[in-house]
Amino acid sequence: MKTKEEIIYYEKPELRQPYLILGFEGWPNAAEVSSFSLQYMVDHLKAKRFASIPKEPFYQMTSLRPVAVIKEGRLLELKSSENHFYYTKNPSGKDFIFFYGIEPHFHWDVFTRLVLDLAQKFGVSQIITLGGTYDYTPHSFPTLVSALFNHEDLKEEVTRAELHLTDYTGPISIHTFILETARERGLKAISLWGHAPHYLQARNVKVAFNVLKRLVHLTGMEIDLSNLERASDYFDQQVNDLVKQDPKLQEVISKLEEAYKRSEKISLSSGKEEESKEDKVVYIQAFLKKQEEDKSDA
Repeated sequence: MKTKEEIIYYEKPELRQPYLILGFEGWPNAAEVSSFSLQYMVDHLKAKRFASIPKEPFYQMTSLRPVAVIKEGRLLELKSSENHFYYTKNPSGKDFIFFYGIEPHFHWDVFTRLVLDLAQKFGVSQIITLGGTYDYTPHSFPTLVSALFNHEDLKEEVTRAELHLTDYTGPISIHTFILETARERGLKAISLWGHAPHYLQARNVKVAFNVLKRLVHLTGMEIDLSNLERASDYFDQQVNDLVKQDPKLQEVISKLEEAYKRSEKISLSSGKEEESKEDKVVYIQAFLKKQEEDKSDA
């Protein structure tokens, strides 16, 4: 497979020891934690797009179809997910490169090589990936953000940021593949994971907010999270209101809270859950509907 021209550059900015922050749609994007967090940073820091990775060699296009906007028979717009790099300057510290893309279906080795080639080209000082995972964690407890790292020197840094150290055996995402390939190249990398309650199948701004707080702690990023904090509080309020109206969900969450309290060690999505999901998972369709109504009223 030829890779010579697979990164398209629109600009080649001069950057100062930038962090490379990566987020992906797809499997590692539970509760939209990864995609929402990346989009929030790009928007609020007014990051500028400077490079892209074309999709065709890396995706099964029949499962990643473009979305059409059609009204009264007329095609108005065709939307398609993309892989874009953005940058922003930081006057008081290291600069930032953001990557917002889709986890590739094919050729992880080539895709990762392209990303890391760009990282080395711009003198990236550290790589941080952001992901979301569904877990058996109650929303009423502090949000769990876990981390894994690829170099022993990063352990103290991760611990200072009050991140839980991941214990896990099972299938991996592109995040872990990037960390291992980065280690082989001598690049330091951390992967942050926000753990969303499995019974909340919706964009979880509370989890995203907590992931971004840890990211700010790690990098010193100057970004205003106050409106996201308010959105997080509102999200919590809406969930609590819905739980009060659903005795079955109250019972599920009460049992989950008791199990969580008894646990000597928090299980980080080990994939070895023995109980039937159908006994524990409650999809809050009313919550999804309420979110859409709030968006319409805004």
